[in-house]
Amino acid sequence: MYATSAIVGFLVIYSAARQKSHLARYFFFAALCAFLYIFGYASELGAHSLEEIRFWLKFEYFGLSFISSFWFLLSWKLWYSRNPRFRMMVLVFVIPAITLFLVSTQEFQGLFYRSLRFSDIDGHHLAIIEKGPWYWVQLVYQSAFVIMSIMLQWLSWRRRGGVFKSSGFWMFVSTLSLLPWIVIYQLRKSHNGIDLAPFGIALGIFFIAIAVLRYGTLSSEEVFLYSIFAGIDDGVVILDRDGRISDFNAAAQKIFPWLNSSSIGMPISDPADASLFNFDAPLKMEKVVELAGNKRYYQGRFTLIYEGRSVLGRVYFFRDITDSRRLTNRLRKLANFDALTSLYNRRRFMERAEKVLANAQRAQKNIALLMIDVDHFKNVNDRFGHAVGDRVLAAVGRIIRRRCKQKGFAGRYGGEEFVVLLRGAQREQAMDIGEGIRRSIEGIAIEKRMIPVRVTVSIGVSSCTEKEGAYDLDELLMSADRALYLAKNKGRNRVEG
Repeated sequence: MYATSAIVGFLVIYSAARQKSHLARYFFFAALCAFLYIFGYASELGAHSLEEIRFWLKFEYFGLSFISSFWFLLSWKLWYSRNPRFRMMVLVFVIPAITLFLVSTQEFQGLFYRSLRFSDIDGHHLAIIEKGPWYWVQLVYQSAFVIMSIMLQWLSWRRRGGVFKSSGFWMFVSTLSLLPWIVIYQLRKSHNGIDLAPFGIALGIFFIAIAVLRYGTLSSEEVFLYSIFAGIDDGVVILDRDGRISDFNAAAQKIFPWLNSSSIGMPISDPADASLFNFDAPLKMEKVVELAGNKRYYQGRFTLIYEGRSVLGRVYFFRDITDSRRLTNRLRKLANFDALTSLYNRRRFMERAEKVLANAQRAQKNIALLMIDVDHFKNVNDRFGHAVGDRVLAAVGRIIRRRCKQKGFAGRYGGEEFVVLLRGAQREQAMDIGEGIRRSIEGIAIEKRMIPVRVTVSIGVSSCTEKEGAYDLDELLMSADRALYLAKNKGRNRVEG
């Protein structure tokens, strides 16, 4: 037992030297507690009086009370890659602290041990203990935390690929190896009732030594890299060469909700996302996710993982590009649309009109164009101000867009002038649509200090047909402009063509 405590002492010193690792701090305290417990138990077995046994029992519990607490915290950080909150730390340590107090004041109460007597068995001086009620509280607490540690370490090992030759596997085995010894002792199957927990810890220490010395469990580089992997905002999914999931981070779970601990070692289970992870997928892909009622856009890319010349798998990165996408859309809108009326600006209208005319000419379809001008708009600005003028133009734009959206599209041509291109419309149909626009605008009123501001429009119509064969935008605009001039000369608030 002293040799075992010496080995544990070496691990205590080793972990103290690796304090830069985020796991080493918890491992240091867990190993220190194990050292105190094993050394104290070895000294208890070598004691020659009841007083010595009492002393070493108290010494043991400075370690035994807290071993499972620190081991659970180590397992927690191994899985979650973050420290638990202060409130949780208090809950973890409150029962061990009470246990240590009760053992230290055993002479004054019998909550932990009801009685303690001295016995000589096979040349060993053993303490025969009658257990008190708090002993069972501490036992349940320790067992629960050992089981939770086993679960967390198993999940951590599986998330990292479930590889047997890895530090995670040996850490998991070291914790798992504690249970049989605890069960055998509590079932009173041990020889002469000797507590076997120190032997279980000694075996666990052997497995931990493999994890530490062979695979560098407490290596700060490994831990730092995994902390970065777990904490970055980009979603990361790692597949092995057979397309099975080796690992993923928390950000990836937000993008792909079907990812969970049971996904490790399995192929992509969601049919909708399987194409993103195919080996013949494009180098860049996109994923749209609905989060809290808002669409989030993610751009994905992957890189191959090599060992020498062999491909081990792929790492997929998914970056949130929602803000840049929205900015791009806004810039595109600013470049193509009039900010006041939300209609096409002049440049965009001309570009699209040219394309529509070219298609109409190939298909020999009718095209019509409306030129719309707000009558006496300067008087509106001069009398009511530009703010009211802007409201008038916005209202006119809404009416034009609503009236022509089934047959064509509209743009703000400049100032108070608007243009509408109608697909497949003959002159008579265009005149009817223009008349509907005129009547709708004539019926609106914008209020300014309880005074209704009413406007009218004059509209010129031009068209080209298969027979005419003149699919020229400039010609259509000039023809519509002449018709508009005629409408104004005839008294305004009318449609001419």
